[in-house]
Amino acid sequence: MEKKIYADIWGDTVNVRHLFFAIIIGIAISLPCFILSLSFIQVHFPQTPLKLCKAYALLIGMLSSLLSAFISAKLFKPKRILQEKNFSEEDRNLVLKELDIDLDKEREELKTVEDEVIEEMKSLQLYELFAGEKENK
Repeated sequence: MEKKIYADIWGDTVNVRHLFFAIIIGIAISLPCFILSLSFIQVHFPQTPLKLCKAYALLIGMLSSLLSAFISAKLFKPKRILQEKNFSEEDRNLVLKELDIDLDKEREELKTVEDEVIEEMKSLQLYELFAGEKENK
């Protein structure tokens, strides 16, 4: 069985092999589109200044990179499975501890926060976590 190597790119974990093939797909689509569009524009619109031809070709090359991203996204599906579940009080406390959040400071800061923010925090069930169950504003 093949050992999979993962890397952390922009906060997401990716398979290095799939990343390599996605880069190859991007190059294989974007570069030819750029070169062909530059040639097409120069041949069919000879009066257009060279800098403008290059700018249009670059735009087409960048748009084709979106196509390569779409193809890569279809070929290489995400490997992670997101599961929503209710977290226990113990889980919440563990996260707060890992993030080194001082609840006393958070309670003090919540006293100066606008009501709209408090309402949003309550709708996300975050207010009670930071303010404590007894506090209300």
